[in-house]
Amino acid sequence: MDNIREAGSGEVYRRTSASRAYYGAYHCALRYANEVGAGVPLSSYVGGTHQVLSDFYSDPNSKDEFAKRRKSIGYMLKQAHVIRCLADYELDEDFSEEALNGHVAQCLMIAEKVRKVAEEVGA
Repeated sequence: MDNIREAGSGEVYRRTSASRAYYGAYHCALRYANEVGAGVPLSSYVGGTHQVLSDFYSDPNSKDEFAKRRKSIGYMLKQAHVIRCLADYELDEDFSEEALNGHVAQCLMIAEKVRKVAEEVGA
């Protein structure tokens, strides 16, 4: 319970913030998925919801002009998901301020890349 009292600076705050940052990026990517996709619907991919979204963006079969940037988004989503799982489930592992800052920066970058691609394709 002492960690809860350290709101804004403690490990509970860092882990919760990491989770929220990931879900912000995830929902941004999900919102624009079909608009920025290469004509293949998100529903055609199989797996868990997080895997489906990152696989959709990083699909190696995409060859249109936005494929390279979508793939970058997909790979970044996969990395961010790993960090989110570390923050949420690996409670015996330290989750530092540096880890949080890097993760939040990556999640913000994911959202920005998604928005830019969506804007360019006219979504």
